[in-house]
Amino acid sequence: MKVIVAEHAGFCGGVKKAVKQALDASRQGRVYALGPLAHNDSLLDKLREEGVIFVDDLAEVPHGATVVIRSHGERPEVFRQAEERGLQIVDATCTFVGKLQTLVARLIEEGKQVIVLGDPTHPEIKGVLGWGRDQPIVLTADGSISELEGLNREKPVALVAQTTQRQSILAEIGEKLKAIVPVVEIYNTICQATALRQEAARNLAYDVDLMVVVGGKNSANTRKLADVCRSTGVRTIAVSEAHELDAEQLKEVRTVGVTAGASTPDWTIKEVIGKMENEKNTELQEEQTATEEVSLDQEIKEFSAGDVVTGTVVQVSDDEVLVDIGYKSEGVLPRQEVILEGDQTLADVMENGQEVEVAVKKVDDQEGRIILSRKAIERKQKWAELEKAFEEGTILSGKVKEAVPAGLVVELGGGYDAFMPGSLVDVRYIPDFNEFQGQEISFKIIEMRPEKEKLILSRKQVLEEEAAVQKDKVLAELEPGQIIKGTVKRLTNFGAFVDVGGIDGLVHISEISWHRIDNPGEVLSVSDEIEVKVIEVIPERERIGLSLRQAQPDPWTEVGQKFSAGDVVEGKVTRIVDFGAFVELIPGVEGLVHISQLANYHVKQPSEVVQQGDVVKVKILDINSDGKRVSLSMRDAAPRPKKEQTRQVQQQPEDTGTGVTLGDVFGDLFDLEKDKEE
Repeated sequence: MKVIVAEHAGFCGGVKKAVKQALDASRQGRVYALGPLAHNDSLLDKLREEGVIFVDDLAEVPHGATVVIRSHGERPEVFRQAEERGLQIVDATCTFVGKLQTLVARLIEEGKQVIVLGDPTHPEIKGVLGWGRDQPIVLTADGSISELEGLNREKPVALVAQTTQRQSILAEIGEKLKAIVPVVEIYNTICQATALRQEAARNLAYDVDLMVVVGGKNSANTRKLADVCRSTGVRTIAVSEAHELDAEQLKEVRTVGVTAGASTPDWTIKEVIGKMENEKNTELQEEQTATEEVSLDQEIKEFSAGDVVTGTVVQVSDDEVLVDIGYKSEGVLPRQEVILEGDQTLADVMENGQEVEVAVKKVDDQEGRIILSRKAIERKQKWAELEKAFEEGTILSGKVKEAVPAGLVVELGGGYDAFMPGSLVDVRYIPDFNEFQGQEISFKIIEMRPEKEKLILSRKQVLEEEAAVQKDKVLAELEPGQIIKGTVKRLTNFGAFVDVGGIDGLVHISEISWHRIDNPGEVLSVSDEIEVKVIEVIPERERIGLSLRQAQPDPWTEVGQKFSAGDVVEGKVTRIVDFGAFVELIPGVEGLVHISQLANYHVKQPSEVVQQGDVVKVKILDINSDGKRVSLSMRDAAPRPKKEQTRQVQQQPEDTGTGVTLGDVFGDLFDLEKDKEE
């Protein structure tokens, strides 16, 4: 016959802690326990032998004596009464029970309607009700929700559970409540050690011919273990002591699975296994399968500070993580012993069932707890990752923790910060690094000093490499004639540089507009988004020629549609030359007013009649769209009177000394001569 002991069988951390504290106190003198420390007669008998006295009421405890509060916990008034009587209190309340008490007290304080799933006669529930000022409603696992007294169906419900309750029942009750009340907040207060014990028993039951469940007859969690095993269909025997086993029950059984309740001491489990061994004259076989097989002589594994072990997460709370490391009580991994980044919580980085590597930081014999840490392990693992990234040139990312005058301090995770000098932050000059505060940025590690755990980062290198790749891509894809979008990056007196996807192309000033401009700033501004036409690509020189005006309609195509010979229109004088003046009819289209067409009199210099910027009326003499020429006339558009013209020519008539000017005498003659010249 093969005997297999389930994982997570026997003492839970809470009971083990209570027993140890009671025994430690008994060595200092007489000690009293308020109620049985566990539902196991064998265990209680051994405690009595060690001098622990069990009482049902504080009145039975002499003044000044030591009293142990069992793992089930007590109502708050019990603690007050003990203090008033001068008793020395050893509080062995289970960690999970204590958290349940605190949670219920808070929910009641917040005005919540609380339902506790559990046995109202169980000491744990009696204590919890005290912390809830007796306001919570207790619902048994087989109770009817519809018959709950005091339930306000119009008010939201907070559902909690006895720490030894089955997870499946909590979920089932939660779903039923959701059907009759508007909101249900479900809090998983079940001890994960209990859940793991039940799950291990269930898994083992599927693989054996017989399950033996060892535990006290009054133990609720032992009864639930037996129910779990029976639910698989396997034959199940529940015993509290070895002598209760009957040889007839073991006949023709090849494999026996053994599990035990949380109050069952190791020696009782060994006695039961020994009885089966004697009855069948078999030996325990040691091997590891889906469950753990153990020998009779196997003792609780001992740990020392500095040990590094792998464990399984069994519960995650705001302040700590409980980890099963093969010890009878779960190891405690405090929040401060885990490296968290930003607003991370323990629940963000840990989950039930997850395997984690931890280091033993402290073994607390007084409290019966093992304190664990992940900081040193995480830092070692992170440094190895960073070294690999440095060697392989991997691009990493991190959050800017602080902007300082000399550069940036960046969080790398694992408790490491690194420095990025200002000259390596960007490819451009950055006057104020505060713009990066709190941002997630990419970078490469360019220097590592293990002895000082110092790292130097460069974002500039990443940007340069990305830009080089992008340049090659753009140069390979661009072809003359394409119309593309770009962003104006720089203006010079000879044109504008436009970013067309990681590389700058030049729009010469002559290609900016169809009309003449003296400065690119007349049309463009830095950061403008524009469309340009590619007119030249020289990859080997990384040179791209662009045209803004060619990406726009040619205004000369509109001239023939908008104007006809003989039309009189207004235009603006854009240039004056020796042979006349150029007048802009529409942006990009200029016509020439020849000097002979400026006025109906002789003009020596165009500036005698017009100035650059003047708005004048002109008559269209001829349009040549193909040749992009328009001939204009100011003389025909608005001829001036003769006398007005004469007065302009003779601005200062010569005085003859008799009060009569030459103009008075020869004025008509001058007009006739002028007409002849024209």
